[in-house]
Amino acid sequence: MKKKYFFLTVLLLFVICSYLIGPLFPEFFTQIYNQKLYSYLDSFLHLISNIFPFSLGDVFYAVVVIYFIYRCFVLIKRKLYKDFGVFILTSVLLFFGIFQLFWGLNNYKFSVAHQLELERNYTQTELDSITSKLTSIVNSQHLLITKEDSLKKVVIEKNLELFNKNAKLNYTKLPDHLKKILTKNRINNVKPSFYSTLQSYTGFSGYFNPFTHENQVNIQIPTIGMPVTVAHEMAHQLGIASETEANFYGYKVLLQSTDLKFKYAANLYALKYCLKQYKNENEETYQLLFNRLNVGVRQNILESEQFWQSKRNVSSYFFKHLYSRFLKINNQKDGILSYNKFVDLLINYNKKYPEI
Repeated sequence: MKKKYFFLTVLLLFVICSYLIGPLFPEFFTQIYNQKLYSYLDSFLHLISNIFPFSLGDVFYAVVVIYFIYRCFVLIKRKLYKDFGVFILTSVLLFFGIFQLFWGLNNYKFSVAHQLELERNYTQTELDSITSKLTSIVNSQHLLITKEDSLKKVVIEKNLELFNKNAKLNYTKLPDHLKKILTKNRINNVKPSFYSTLQSYTGFSGYFNPFTHENQVNIQIPTIGMPVTVAHEMAHQLGIASETEANFYGYKVLLQSTDLKFKYAANLYALKYCLKQYKNENEETYQLLFNRLNVGVRQNILESEQFWQSKRNVSSYFFKHLYSRFLKINNQKDGILSYNKFVDLLINYNKKYPEI
């Protein structure tokens, strides 16, 4: 019994210290944890998880949840309330402890903006400029793909094997200043999640499993957004914790493709984030900008919006709020709104490395 409480005490101290002290040592977590400790662990888990063609992590979650519920039921039924309390505390501490050790400590690294020495924030003029440029690029690429048919939407065939191959190849084509921020590990293929239906109704396109280091995609999402999601989840495996930064890497990786459809999907992804800034502030301005897009481009955007709208329910808001709280606990101070910081990173990256 004494050993049990000693273990709990050590685990509690580790979890508390990691969350309270972690933000104070970004250089350690950037240079030592991410590039060495995490990298070695990821290499080891790569050997295990890639043996299985299915998501080992999805199975792991199911087993853990079933055991947790069963154990709680047994302890309550036997009225072993003290043991029940110890079991709950142990479970919570194990979850956060292993999460931090296996991946979560990446949250305390220097940000991509810091490592690239980018400016922060942007002006309305800069937003107007990049939105205008992206609109022109997307419209032009759309017409090239559809052979000048402005009414036709771009269709990308659902081919996860191709998306994986494309993303892994294009990670090698990234500029050196972006590659040096990532770990040098082999990238795991993104697997279809067993919980795709659940993810659709809770509002998630995919996820990275921090315990097995597997990448999963919600196989039900509109295919136009799937290649970016695949590259996004790979970024998490390569040590990018921030959702904003994973979005940015997903976008940049897809831009390296030789396939014009993937380039279009990347630029459309970036444009949607820019347009969202207008929609949040002025619906009329947003509508004017939206109407400048080819009809087929608008259909691609509406296809995604209508998919998520059709799945939206009470659980969507609940899980989004829960995930937002989880992100805030893990040093992503804007929570779910951190996704919207993509535009800030996009504009300031292009100010230093002009590409758009």
